Amino acid sequence: MDTQRKPDDQSWEDWVEEKIREAYEQGLFDNLAGQGKPLPIKQNPFLRQDLQLTYSLLRDQGYTLPWIEESQTIDRRLQKARLAFQQRYRWYQAEKARRPAHELLALEQVWRKYRLEFEAEIEAINESIRIYNLKAPSLTFHKHLIILEEEYERLRAANE
Repeated sequence: MDTQRKPDDQSWEDWVEEKIREAYEQGLFDNLAGQGKPLPIKQNPFLRQDLQLTYSLLRDQGYTLPWIEESQTIDRRLQKARLAFQQRYRWYQAEKARRPAHELLALEQVWRKYRLEFEAEIEAINESIRIYNLKAPSLTFHKHLIILEEEYERLRAANE
């Protein structure tokens, strides 16, 4: 009897289940590409059917909606500002510990300049967030404004 043909006395469902089970037992499903990862969704369930091809072509070429790109730009800008400020804070703390007392006033002036630059960047980011929130199609996608006091607290907590 040919094992690749469905026996007449067996249903299609049972026969397919049997073949899958045999393949599994033989290890044919081991080491498959993407194993353990979710299946990629190729279609946007929120788009009309007639727009699916256009959406797929744009997405596959790396394009996205302008407000999504803007959101990503804001996130990168905030991350960059936080990282730079954290590096300056660490420098400030190290210099404060090693400098003699008569040089601390000048150091404090430099640190104040760094804080003002950071505050100006946060205000600029907040302005970008305000504009972005006007463009985002739903409150779900809105971004919260950056609160300066929380940023300072985050900085202190990260360096304790």
